[in-house]
Amino acid sequence: MKLLIAVIAGVLLLSGCTSKTEYGACIGAFDDKDPNLIYKVDASNVVIAIVFSELIAPPVYVIMDETLCPVGRKPNTQGTK
Repeated sequence: MKLLIAVIAGVLLLSGCTSKTEYGACIGAFDDKDPNLIYKVDASNVVIAIVFSELIAPPVYVIMDETLCPVGRKPNTQGTK
């Protein structure tokens, strides 16, 4: 019974991962960034990776796929001096 509760709690926490924002999908720590977007580390995904650090799959998934999320567009500075 305790194992079932732990599994359900784990699934609920992982379902809370941010995977997409209004500016696009989140990327992993080692993925190529879009030069037109501003990225920030998503704190909730990092907390989930730390909480599940004893397991292997959740932290690896979060770090490789959902660490940086776009939060805005870079201002267009072309043509200004």
